[in-house]
Amino acid sequence: MLQQFLNMGFTQQQIVKAQQICKQYRNLEILDVLLKNVQSPIKEQQQSQSQILRELSFDVLTPDQRLRQKGRPVGLKNLANVCYLNSLIQTYFHNPIFVKEILSFKYPVQLNFEDLLNKNEAKAKRIKSSIDLVVHLQRLFAYLVHTDRKYVDPYRVFLNVVDEFGNRFQLGDQKDWAEFNLQFITCIDEGLKYHENKIMDAEMYNENGEQHESDQYHNKSGIIQTRSMILLDENKTKLIEQQPLQSQPQNQTIINRLFFGKIKEYITHPNQRNQSEEQEQIFLQIILNVKNKSLYQAWEANNSFSIEGYRNGSEVIELAEKTIWITQVPDSLLFQIQRVGYDPERGLIKLNDEFRFEKEIYADRFLLENRQKVIETQQQLNELKIQQAELLFQMDKYQNYGGISMLTILNTATKYVKEVKPNDEIMQQRIEQCRLSIQLILQKFQLQLDQINQKIEDLYAIMKKYKYFLQSILIHEGAAESGHYYTYIYNPSLKLWFKFNDINVTQVSEEKVLRDSYGDGKSKTNAYCLIYQRADHFDPQSYSDYTNNSVYAQYIQQNLYEEVTNDNKKFSIEQQEYELVELGDLVVEIYNVQFQQVNEMARKFKYRNGNPLNNFPTYLRTLLDQMNDLVKWSILDYAIREASQGKRTLKDYQEQMIFQQRIKYNFEQLSHFKVPSKYEVDKQTIKHLQYYYLQYISSLRITAIQQFQHI
Repeated sequence: MLQQFLNMGFTQQQIVKAQQICKQYRNLEILDVLLKNVQSPIKEQQQSQSQILRELSFDVLTPDQRLRQKGRPVGLKNLANVCYLNSLIQTYFHNPIFVKEILSFKYPVQLNFEDLLNKNEAKAKRIKSSIDLVVHLQRLFAYLVHTDRKYVDPYRVFLNVVDEFGNRFQLGDQKDWAEFNLQFITCIDEGLKYHENKIMDAEMYNENGEQHESDQYHNKSGIIQTRSMILLDENKTKLIEQQPLQSQPQNQTIINRLFFGKIKEYITHPNQRNQSEEQEQIFLQIILNVKNKSLYQAWEANNSFSIEGYRNGSEVIELAEKTIWITQVPDSLLFQIQRVGYDPERGLIKLNDEFRFEKEIYADRFLLENRQKVIETQQQLNELKIQQAELLFQMDKYQNYGGISMLTILNTATKYVKEVKPNDEIMQQRIEQCRLSIQLILQKFQLQLDQINQKIEDLYAIMKKYKYFLQSILIHEGAAESGHYYTYIYNPSLKLWFKFNDINVTQVSEEKVLRDSYGDGKSKTNAYCLIYQRADHFDPQSYSDYTNNSVYAQYIQQNLYEEVTNDNKKFSIEQQEYELVELGDLVVEIYNVQFQQVNEMARKFKYRNGNPLNNFPTYLRTLLDQMNDLVKWSILDYAIREASQGKRTLKDYQEQMIFQQRIKYNFEQLSHFKVPSKYEVDKQTIKHLQYYYLQYISSLRITAIQQFQHI
């Protein structure tokens, strides 16, 4: 442990001091203390987490740019290739049931970590990090509700997402969203079990720190690991066993109910006298093959398919059929669109095919309770699916010619001919005719496909009990192995879509959301994950309206509410101080210009009778016939009034130290002739300025009376 922190660049003295602090406050991690309280001399060619965090702690935006707009959601800072974390947090922040559970969590102060540590170090580290994850997520949610800042920092949440051995993830490593989501939600599930000291698995380990036999197949979230099948090719003709894949909840926690569903798999062997197998599993996400073009088609294809060469124990059965039926639906349905494929020449590639989905879906046709109803319509359904498959096959010949759409090829050909043979109009016309012909064919196919899909929908019209609405769309832009994530989220309370792109949150139209999400075969920006929420379990009024007094605010605990309120006060002071600094810069700019103008006007009036009355500094400079400190102070007062639009005077220069220091700093950049001999203005100077200002006002009145009489 010591060597690990030494490698990060911290000294042994710093580490020992951090350990002492952690012993005093059990809920702190050594790395957290080191990052917050000491500076680490990072070694060359080594970029540790502490270095990354310190680099990212610098805000390039000014305080006024970091101010949250009224009624606008709060963004999240991107720590270093962790946009997937930000998308995840924002998605969960728009699950009212989940938010209430997190904000209501109370730290288990009586939990004896030392005793747990002695029994099983890995378990203790994991439990502690899971609890801390909930605590820091709770704190982050409180800021997302109540802060005045445009965005907040999620790094403490990230630092407490750990693997099964309690090891933290490394900043800078780009993760798959779905993979990280499983780890994240598993940690949250374990942490929530310790709410108000309700420790659910305290007796899980025996005196030697080993798991009881009945628990040895449980992972850290109380979920049983089971064997499953994973598809290797698009045609679903081969399967390979992997372990673990799916998880099954032992206890129905709030996390299980919200996000995990149950399925029952049926594997029949027609060539083996209709032998069959059954097994139950749970699922967190449903994989959709992008080649199936739409959500329902992909979902159905995923739930019913043939298996060639299925291996059952030691025997090989030539053909098997697998069907999957849902026995318990979660409150949130997560779909992952499989957009990564493999090309023998290019390796992993991203599939940017168009994939459509509905704003509202029904899960009824996939439920075991409706199995008989679905079977009764099977013959008609099969006929429609054959037509559907044939159309998709025909469309694919045009849209996937060697991995490229024919329309893309023709567009490229048109561009090439225009550049190489700009005068060959016949060739251009032929290419254009071919392009239009293919476009019409595809439109015709799409129309027929829509009609078939509608007929399929009509078959399921009576099964509309389990309604879900589209709540979040995770967007990926980039290639198969790199890119950027952001999220479109629908707020049912406001009936508006928002784009959550790290620190930037903007309102967007539904048209843009769907256009970016569907994909078009060319753009590298398209939907990667879809999250639907069960309509009858989520009240539209239970969502945040993005004000400080939103419905979420009632769940914030008093200590967190006070913390965020105090931070808002500090941020307000920071805003004011920044405004004074900006004002100080503007004041000296105006002062410099006014100084030149006052001198020029004084020279013009030097040999004339009377005194210029265009402004007080010019009047005073001409009256005294010299540019002394009194005139300079009058110019500064004028500049302050001009810059602040009459809201501030020389008195603010005396009283506001930051304002005064900024003006002094800018004065030092000017020549000594232009600035007062000393930067502190005394009471005597103020009295003299007031005296001469009264004379100036009196002169203005006399001049005005004379002009009026002349009229």
